[in-house]
Amino acid sequence: MVLYVPNVVSERNSEEFLTNHAAAIEKASTLDLNESWDPLATESDPGLVVAAQRREIHNILKSYTGYYDLFAELIQNALDAVDRRRRELADKVAYHPEIRININMKQPSVTVVDNGCGMDLQQFRQFMKPNLSFKDGSTNRGSKGVGATFLAYGFNYLAAATTRNNVTHYGVLEGGRTWVDDKTATIPRPKVAPVKAWDSIFDGIEHGSFMQVRLNGPNIRPKDLNWLGANTASQWLSVLRVTTPLGGVYLGEESPKVKIQIHVIDSAGNSSTETLDKPDYIYPHKVLGKAADLREYLEDRNKRAAKNLDVSKIPAKFSQQNGIWGEWSGEDILKDQSPLKPRLDEDEKALISELGLRLYCYVGFSTELWDAFNDAQLKLRKGLRLLRGGLQLATRNMPQGMPIPIPMTNNIGFQNIAHVIVHFDNAEPDLGRKGFQPEHTQLAGKLAVSAVTAFRKFFDKMVRKSTGVPALQAQMKLEQWIDDQKEHEKKFPLTIKGTGLFAPTEELPIRSLPQVEQDVVALFNQMLSSGLVRGMQLLASSQFEQYDGLFRVLMQPPVERYIRSETNPLGVDAELFAGADEIKAAVAVLEYKYCLNALVEDFQTGVKSVNDVKLVVVWEMGERWREDFRILSYLDDDNVHHRQYHGLTHQFFHTTSGLPAFAAVVLSDLVSYLTNAKAETARQKQMYGDTIDLAD
Repeated sequence: MVLYVPNVVSERNSEEFLTNHAAAIEKASTLDLNESWDPLATESDPGLVVAAQRREIHNILKSYTGYYDLFAELIQNALDAVDRRRRELADKVAYHPEIRININMKQPSVTVVDNGCGMDLQQFRQFMKPNLSFKDGSTNRGSKGVGATFLAYGFNYLAAATTRNNVTHYGVLEGGRTWVDDKTATIPRPKVAPVKAWDSIFDGIEHGSFMQVRLNGPNIRPKDLNWLGANTASQWLSVLRVTTPLGGVYLGEESPKVKIQIHVIDSAGNSSTETLDKPDYIYPHKVLGKAADLREYLEDRNKRAAKNLDVSKIPAKFSQQNGIWGEWSGEDILKDQSPLKPRLDEDEKALISELGLRLYCYVGFSTELWDAFNDAQLKLRKGLRLLRGGLQLATRNMPQGMPIPIPMTNNIGFQNIAHVIVHFDNAEPDLGRKGFQPEHTQLAGKLAVSAVTAFRKFFDKMVRKSTGVPALQAQMKLEQWIDDQKEHEKKFPLTIKGTGLFAPTEELPIRSLPQVEQDVVALFNQMLSSGLVRGMQLLASSQFEQYDGLFRVLMQPPVERYIRSETNPLGVDAELFAGADEIKAAVAVLEYKYCLNALVEDFQTGVKSVNDVKLVVVWEMGERWREDFRILSYLDDDNVHHRQYHGLTHQFFHTTSGLPAFAAVVLSDLVSYLTNAKAETARQKQMYGDTIDLAD
């Protein structure tokens, strides 16, 4: 191995050192300075060679300053190895690339195993040597030859093993960091000991490599694996998908399939495992709730303009979003019709093409999104903001370093709510994977500013406002009837609980379609009691003056039962619970009708006030609603993120003011949706898709 150099001794006061030193001086004195010589030749004082090597390695280690560098280098090497193996086989045999990652927080260590190309003996004995790489720089993530040096000498324990062509090589290097930091030059340069140090995770690997770094001794980073607050495989997987090549940045193309398994043992010895089928970055628009694609909106606006429709209004499916996003190639950015309008000189335009640049931009409604994802969803150390605003530079399909500020000069607040990725196909970061050439970084910053500036034009109309609390938590002033019923609930509560008392049969007792209003009441109450519709409590169902009843929305833990999923299609988005353990709305008026036409007539004649009614339950929609209202259908997949509580099918808005009027459960539409969701969704789009444009 490169570290195995016989008869080279570090102690400067040894007899062998003095002899070699004298010989080197004598040889140097006989050189003819009129002859050519190689300034990189190593025929010099062995002590000076060792000191120079230590300085070289020390300078490499200084370039690695990040908490995640250890993980990034190990994972990068593994991904490069499986990619090379894929190219070597070239579909000659079936190959299923696989990477296994073990993070042991109880006995701090990080282990990565791959079934990639492996190394032969010559490569294995030299792979830790500074500035020596066996990788093809045009196809691999790393090619500088410093990553393995960082692993060997940035820490005090590196175990390595590799298998290629049924031949296995192995060894352990200990004390690398201690030797580099030795200022007395009395510690011998460490050697690789031929020790079989792999654990069972390497067993069965016929072709590939094993690397394990143990975290002990001073001056290493990371030293404490508990600092992040990540204790489970799920948490660590998210961390690594944002900070390492496990978060593959493949803008405009599919990530390659690689089976990735991560196993974590926490400080208490508890273990957990997660898998991932391909390295893929956690893009904000995929994890932070409903987000609209700006490109899709602009295409829709062009179509509306072609139909002479009012393009100043925003269709419901593009409004009240958590954020807006989009991605463009360098070629797209330079087109006249691009929404991004960067002011570039000719050199910068040429540089965009030369670098093979792509850009991704996401702008969220508030920094609350970052905190909610980090604190509530991932449950990492508060304030960490794993995802956050900034400019993330990337190359070779992986993030490089941490996000840097977007150089905004106006509306600086957008720096914190915008997440921009600029990926270069043809650029090399410096040692330690932290920065790029100044002109590259400057160009990326200019493009990031132009993207955020373009998004600002649509921000106010497409992105929801930050109110600090969910809308359903706002209190409503109720009439005396409501107050009386609440007091009655306190004095004479009705609670029936007991294990085994309730046994849902996965079907409703009512066996025929409703014919009159009383059938509607019965059907809806059966939906409530069966749990088909959840989170609604009835306080009164007997008519008082002109109204039918009172209800309350109360969605309490476990909140998962209210969140929309394939098996719970009537649920709400998880983000509705951000920062709240429960959602509770004040008592409000509920109205039943067989057909909505009758209620619209009551509103028009003044028998009932639309301002008093908050929920309407009907069997069929009718047509008279068109006279005074517009509809937003929650059974249209484009609008479901607007649903404020479980089971709602529609929201009605006043035609004149555009303000919300009342929510509704249209039972015939609901039954049709549960029977054939795809067909009913298509019908909802056709019936109500163009009836409402939501404002800010």
